[in-house]
Amino acid sequence: MLRQYVALHWQRKVPLWHCTTRVIVRQLTCSSSLYSSHTTATTTTKTKTTMNSFDGKGEALEASIARMRNIGVVAHIDAGKTTTTERMLFYAGVVKRIGDVDSGTTTTDFMKEEMDRGITIQSAAVSLHWRGHAIHLIDTPGHVDFTVEVERAMRVVDGVVALFDASAGVQAQSHTVLRQSRKFGTPVIGFLNKMDKYNANFQKSVESIRTKLEVEPLLLQLPLTAEDGGFEGVVDVVEMRTCRFNGKHGAEMEVRDLRLTNCEPDHIIKAALNARHTLFSTLTKLDDTLSDAVIAALDEADGDEEKAESLISCDVLRAAIRRQTLRQDVERPLMPVLCGASRRDQGVQPLLDAITYYLPSPVDRPLTGYTREKEIVPLPSASAIHHVPLLALAFKVTHATGPKGKRQPLVFFRIYSGKLTPKMTLVNNTNNRHETIEKLYVMHANHQVEVPQLVAGEIGAAFMQHTKTGATLFHSPKHVQFNTKDASKEVFTLEGIDAPPPVISFSIEAATKQQIPFLENALEELSFEDPSLCVHKNDFGQMVISGMGELHLEIVMSRLEHEYQLKCRLLRAIIEYREVIKESVELSQKVGTYNELPYIECSLLLRPLLEADDSCTPSQKCCFIVDPDFASQFLSNATSSLSSSQHQHGDRRRRTEDYHRNAKEELRLLTEVFSSAVADCSHLGPLAGLPLHGVQVILTGLRKLSSTQLTERPLAQAARSLVLELLRSVPKSHLAALEPMMEVEVHLTEPTYIGPLVSSLNERKAVTVDIQEDGRSVKAIVPMRNIVRYTMELRKTVKGHANLYTRLHHYRVIEDKAVFSRIMKNLGIYEDN
Repeated sequence: MLRQYVALHWQRKVPLWHCTTRVIVRQLTCSSSLYSSHTTATTTTKTKTTMNSFDGKGEALEASIARMRNIGVVAHIDAGKTTTTERMLFYAGVVKRIGDVDSGTTTTDFMKEEMDRGITIQSAAVSLHWRGHAIHLIDTPGHVDFTVEVERAMRVVDGVVALFDASAGVQAQSHTVLRQSRKFGTPVIGFLNKMDKYNANFQKSVESIRTKLEVEPLLLQLPLTAEDGGFEGVVDVVEMRTCRFNGKHGAEMEVRDLRLTNCEPDHIIKAALNARHTLFSTLTKLDDTLSDAVIAALDEADGDEEKAESLISCDVLRAAIRRQTLRQDVERPLMPVLCGASRRDQGVQPLLDAITYYLPSPVDRPLTGYTREKEIVPLPSASAIHHVPLLALAFKVTHATGPKGKRQPLVFFRIYSGKLTPKMTLVNNTNNRHETIEKLYVMHANHQVEVPQLVAGEIGAAFMQHTKTGATLFHSPKHVQFNTKDASKEVFTLEGIDAPPPVISFSIEAATKQQIPFLENALEELSFEDPSLCVHKNDFGQMVISGMGELHLEIVMSRLEHEYQLKCRLLRAIIEYREVIKESVELSQKVGTYNELPYIECSLLLRPLLEADDSCTPSQKCCFIVDPDFASQFLSNATSSLSSSQHQHGDRRRRTEDYHRNAKEELRLLTEVFSSAVADCSHLGPLAGLPLHGVQVILTGLRKLSSTQLTERPLAQAARSLVLELLRSVPKSHLAALEPMMEVEVHLTEPTYIGPLVSSLNERKAVTVDIQEDGRSVKAIVPMRNIVRYTMELRKTVKGHANLYTRLHHYRVIEDKAVFSRIMKNLGIYEDN
């Protein structure tokens, strides 16, 4: 195992935690001769291939990339992510003992706050080796307050393992994080954990995956239950066998072949056959290769379906599952589903097998970048061949002690093509700064392991001074051209990482005047690491921190105290209210000036995006678009002047193309400049100086008042003046204030407190209160102003038997005049009589 790890990583320095690696593969499989021979052969073959990667040939290096798996482990809080990750590390021989979440001894939860609270706060990267594959794993937080950690992990992984509590099915954060994976087209394997709980319900959990996530679950395993109904292992539907996990930490796997007589009770065999038939039925509708194999098997079996399915080898079936799992461009993607009980050491080894079988390597993922004009450009498969340009994405920043003993930003990145070695200089396309890489590292939780190189597909880290989350990194020059036939298709940037808008703000105060500059520096450092943490000073000079929730800001305060030795306190909460217009407003043929001279004449339309119930989603920010009819007319007008002089000025076609290209460039410039002007001006709305939300500015007409082509600087000044005039022209009767509405989810450990909980939420003017099917969970929509600092009061109400999760659900127009007046007064805004 140790030699395999060294071979895979090209004789790089191996961390101490790999020097005690235990070979436990045979111990896991020796109880079944059929399975042992299959596994040993597979392992031997892949080990041999890995060792050949040392000959320095490009083909071997490319093969090692194909055996790489970059995965993220995601779930709702308390579904068992970190517990499962810890078992994976143990079975792979990375750690000698299994850490415990409650004791604060797990590998991936290394922050003081994580150990104290028993939750994951920061995503942590670790590596392990399993059956000839290198698995780079990112353990992500399950709490909604740390959504940005999940977002950036989803951006760089190739596959996802989604854990679900088998007693609860799909919960709020499960839905949120898997929506993030769908956005990036990332294949997912589902793992129903905690099957040992008394109220675990396999079928109901599978149905919740089907209905709530809008995917099609593929049951690769069934739970194996004892006579008393307790969970004792899994039924492998693909290989038609049962697996029980015995010995210390479940390291010995007892395997029984269901095709042998009297190996298991009849009802287990029948359930496995039915599940396998369903698996074939689902896959043959989608996979032509498997369908052809089944047709051939049916001919051989004289039409006997059960016999035909038994003739299909496991490798053929697994290949079909893999092909269809990787297809994410369909309405309902397939999700292979397994089950187990990680805390009881059951089902984790088959999950590791499934990761290698069904999740993609970097070679398998279709990747895209963007040109300078924001056009999508397909990228080739991940490759480390010497002539392929280096392309990487920075997805996370922390601070650590650098090689020179100073505290510096440590940037985590994923390499998409090429090879990176120390002393190389990278270009950050976001700020056009150069970064010289002194040393390269791979991360094992909070430990840096120095390596001599990193290749395409790998996740690494390096100390950089000017690189933030979401930056695209190139080896000079600052673009990459993969298509040698079309120079215009150079890649200028990769898709970045979107930080969600903050939902709650507090003013913060240092304990002493002397600590103020240290507090400012500390908050600047923390916001550099965390894109969802915003820091600014208000009109009164107070420092204000904004984040994703109370827990998020509690963690920030704890880090200020323990990492920076700063005593601070949070003052009053600042709710993120917004402004909106309720009716459209038009600005017709107004002149925009540059240096007080007329430059353009524009017509703009300000349109609300409110739903019928006067609400809007958090993503519906104030935005700008060009009216499609105007855009079409603008392009056609650019070439219409040629018709009268086409015979006097040479080739009409060439001149038409030139005029059309210039018009497209002007249209692009208009979009960029007006978008920037709208973004700047929308921070201060016309009603109360609050940010505008749920409105759209549309350019419906434009006439140049100068004979020259539009240029950025004068256009920016003219656009800003026009947008400001548009906002000032909105009648006060058309304006309204929006308040944030939070989705509150409370899980009770004692269902007897369900009544007091519902009463407590109703007292806070909850719009809806829904008691979930399990009888111990409640969902509600509540105005945010009514649940600030609600956590402590909730704990008193239910005697500590509750976990609270909140997320921004939507914005709602404030209709109650008394409430509106009170809010305006609290904001220091007094209405005119």
